[in-house]
Amino acid sequence: MAVPLDCIYGINPVFEAVRAGRRQISRVWLNKDGGNNPRLRKLAQFLDSRQEPVAWVDRAALFELCGTREHQGVVLEASAFEYTPFADMLESPRLVLLDSIEDPHNVGAIMRTAEALGWGDVLLPRRGSPLILPSVAKASAGACEYLRIAVNCSANQYMKIAQEAGYAVAALDGSGKVSLEDVRAAAPAKLLLVVGGEDSGVSQFIINNAEYVVAIAQKGRINSLNASVAAGLALYVLG
Repeated sequence: MAVPLDCIYGINPVFEAVRAGRRQISRVWLNKDGGNNPRLRKLAQFLDSRQEPVAWVDRAALFELCGTREHQGVVLEASAFEYTPFADMLESPRLVLLDSIEDPHNVGAIMRTAEALGWGDVLLPRRGSPLILPSVAKASAGACEYLRIAVNCSANQYMKIAQEAGYAVAALDGSGKVSLEDVRAAAPAKLLLVVGGEDSGVSQFIINNAEYVVAIAQKGRINSLNASVAAGLALYVLG
């Protein structure tokens, strides 16, 4: 049976996909007119040191491969991202659940921050959130290659299983009566942070059953935060 393949694009995502070593690399295409780009030259040298198969093509061919002009002069064909069973994550002290976040850029940005701040385990609902598509890999700057990511359950099921395994649940919601600092002071040994989409937010079931419903205090006139920004603040304070 043929192995599913992804076409990953962008300098950082390709570099990290190769460096992480989780995927089987089939081929890398580089822009033959990108010789003046120092980042592309550095990537080409790295690929050569790893003895990865490289083809030099024009920008039109790169666009045909990945369907976007955001390729930054490189496209990599590799095996599809391998997900981690949720059960394998239940000893981790920190989990982050993305509930109904549909924008791949937000999902990728949260993963980039999570990896940088040491949150190594991310839960995606099996419906309602993008999987690790090339657009998510690009938005994460390749950080997804170092994360364990589960897609086993619905958001509500993740929460129920986590609570049974001893996790306290902190759900971000503007109507919350608890601060991030309050949760940090409580210092739960195992914490599941839930971040909702900008339109629908965290599900009402999770809000009703979470140990902490957390609002991020704001002082400005615009009373909202982008989902990835709110997640970044929570990941930093609660990490």
